[in-house]
Order: sequence, then C-alpha cells, then structure tokens
Amino acid sequence: MPLRPLAREQAWLLPPSLDELLPEDHPARFVAAFVDGLSTATLAELEIDREGEALGAPAYHPCGLLAVWLYGFMTGVRSSRKLEAACRDQISLLWLTGCQRPDHNTLWRFYRSHRTAMRRLLKQTVTVAMDIGYVDLALQAVDGTKVGANASADRTYDATGLARLMERTETAIAALEAQNEGSDDEPPSPMPPELRRAHSLQEQVRAAQERLASQEQPTKVNLTDGDARFMKGRQGIIPGYNAQAMASPVKAPAITHPGLLITATDVVTAPTDYHQLAPMLNEAEAMTGGRAETTLADGGYHTAANLEAGDQRNQTLVMSERYGESVRGPYFKDRFIYDEATDSYQCPQGQTLPFRSSMAKGNALIRLYRASRVDCRACPAFGICTKDKHTGRALWIGSADLLLRRHRAWMETDEARALYARRKTLIEPVFGILKEQMGGRRFLLRGLANVQAEFALLAAAFNLKTLWRFWSAGLRPAPSPAQG
Repeated sequence: MPLRPLAREQAWLLPPSLDELLPEDHPARFVAAFVDGLSTATLAELEIDREGEALGAPAYHPCGLLAVWLYGFMTGVRSSRKLEAACRDQISLLWLTGCQRPDHNTLWRFYRSHRTAMRRLLKQTVTVAMDIGYVDLALQAVDGTKVGANASADRTYDATGLARLMERTETAIAALEAQNEGSDDEPPSPMPPELRRAHSLQEQVRAAQERLASQEQPTKVNLTDGDARFMKGRQGIIPGYNAQAMASPVKAPAITHPGLLITATDVVTAPTDYHQLAPMLNEAEAMTGGRAETTLADGGYHTAANLEAGDQRNQTLVMSERYGESVRGPYFKDRFIYDEATDSYQCPQGQTLPFRSSMAKGNALIRLYRASRVDCRACPAFGICTKDKHTGRALWIGSADLLLRRHRAWMETDEARALYARRKTLIEPVFGILKEQMGGRRFLLRGLANVQAEFALLAAAFNLKTLWRFWSAGLRPAPSPAQG
C-alpha cells in the first residue's frame, strides 16, 4: 500500500487550538473541572486565594498550579523538574496551564507551601464519590505496605557508629581549618565548600546523637531522613515507612471496571500493623461519614485489642489468624474445655488444669491454669502439648480469650471465608497501582509529616482516577465553578 508523506516541517493551515487536540473525555479535563469546582471555603482550607493580590508582578494562578500537581500525581510525574518539562512538552499540561510554562522553582514553592494543606484533597475526593452514591460502604479492606524513604541505607548509624563518624568529622574539620588559616592582615574569605560540607555533616551527626539519646527507640538513625526506619519489604531491608490505606469498592452498572476508592491513609514509622487498625477505622469513618459493616484485614492486624475495638464499634472484622496453622493443632488452648463449677480446664487427654494464680498485664487481668508436672510427664502427648520438664502445661487466659475463640469459629464459616477471599481484590490492587502506575514505590520527600502529606496526595490522585471513569461515562456532570 502507498505511504503517507512524512514532512516534519508541515505548517498548520489554520491557527491551532489546544482544545481541539485534547479529547473531550481526557483526564486533564476532569482535573480542571474538579479544581474549578472547589468552593472558596475549600480553597481557603487549602490556603489558596483565587483572587490574588492587587499589587505586584502577576503570578501564576494557584488553581492552575494545583491542577498541574494533581495531574502529575495521577500520571506518575511527582518531580518538580519533570513537571516543568511536561508543561513544555505535553499537550495535556499545556492545556491545563493555558500554554503557560511554570518552571520547577515555581512549582516546588507552591508544593512546599501547600502540601500539608493539600492532605484535605483526599477528603474532598471521598466526598465527591459519596455524592455519586456508588461507593459500597458495606465492605472495606485495610492493609499496609513498605515504601522506601528518600534516604540511603549506608547513612544509617547506631550510637557507636555516630561517635566514630563524629570523631572523623571533627578531625577533618580541624585539618581543613588549618589549611585555610591566613594572616591577621588578610580580609576574611568565604568558607571553602569542603569545610562547609564538613560543618553541615557535624551538625547532622550531633542532631542524630541527640535524637538517639532522647528516645529508647529507635536504636539506629538515618542522617538523610531521621524519621525513616529499617523495614523488611519485598525489595529487602530498606530505610522506609509503613504506609496504610483503607479501600472500598465502587459499583456502577454502566461501567465494566468502576475501580476502588481509598477512604483513609496514614504513614507510620512502626514496621508492624498491630496498632494501626483502630486508627484506620476511625479515619475511614471520619472521611466517609459512615461506618462500614465489614472490614477485611490480614493476620498482621490480628490482636485481641483490635478484635475488642471492632466489637465495641459493632463492626465485623474478617481477619486471618496471626498464629497461622498453630491454632489448628490438637493441643492449642482452644481444645481445652473449661469447667465453670471447679474453675478449671480439662486437656484433650483428660487431665485437669486447676486455677493457680492471676496477674495484671496492662489494663487486663490474666489468669493462670496449670496441670501437674507429674501428669504431663506421664502423658503420651508430652513433647507435643508441652516440653517443659519442670512444670506442667500452662494456660494463660485473659478477658479477650472468649472473643478470640468466637472470632476463630467465625473465620471457619463459609461466609467468612468468602468475604476474606475478596481482601486481595480490594486492597492489593490499590498498592499495585500506587507503586507501579503512579510511581509511589519510593517517597520523594523526607520526614514523617512530609511523607504523610505526599502519600495523602497520592491517594487523592488515585481517587481522581476512579472518579474520572464516572465523569467520562457521563454519570456525573462536571462540577460548576464555585461562586463567592
């Protein structure tokens, strides 16, 4: 077949219009509609003034800069320098900015000034989704993922390593100062770059030593990002953070794959998820204005305290067992039968474990039941049930044991198994999209407060991708510009 002529110097026959080059259902158009639809009160919460100042040189419109950052996060472009290049090259960003080309310094100053306030955009996206009416609050899933910090593992030290580094730094400073000493008659010269860097390192080491001295944890600190912790993820042990997210399904008859909605986020320095469930339940309720009936979580959240929190909130928790297969063993403590009349337990082999003593653990009272060591040594299950040669098998029974047993029985039902099977399809795709499609495998900012804001904005961009599907399908008209 014949080929079309390729002429890169071809001129426009008519003056071009960017609006003609951008499809009507393009995500950039939805971002613009979303930002233009923010009310004056919402913009004030974001510390954005739509009117600007009366005097001074004209500045870039803050709504335009906000749209650039939101679209950048949606498309995986989170660097101010890459956004600057995209504002020059990409039709979508040229359209968003009205053919203006803010440089990376302008973009960074706006982001630095508003990133904490922009955490409120996540709530705004959730509110819009709730208004649509297709969010299924009957079910939600929570999980955590390790996200790398903007820091090198080689710059992590314990107290001994910091002391050695301080000694080497002070020696280097003394040598550099000796090299740069001049006569009294010479005018003072600027501090050499090498000496300036050495003094900066000295200040970093001193601050890190003070941090370690004032806290029992952590035992190590990173000089680049003092809040980052060593965490084990799929990429190995890296300095990073534990990012938490709660997600709910979105349903719409007219859309084949409507997607998911993030209803709560957090970033913590603790490597485990044990203490994160209750805060995430509270955050999701505050975001959506409603309480989900069922929450899906993996074994990382399985604790008696979390089960009690769900019970108090009257929320069903579908959560795998933290102890794994051990709870199905023939001599797990659930197999022991309690006799209320004698306040004792009977083991599967028929031996009695009478009440021995009690102790306080936190706010809970723990009761100890222990069998005779003579009976246990003579039992055919010795070595399986217990290996203690000096005392018999012991059971520590707390106030939450009944709740734990009830939850284990619930998890054996077909209903619970069917619900738990949905966990992977609800929350794990969220992290896959955030990391692989939106570039969220590693934080670009440093410090806990900053990465919390960064992750919240990343989640808001995720929700905007979901909302865009509804907008492009015509299920919701574009928000009208806010008045007043």
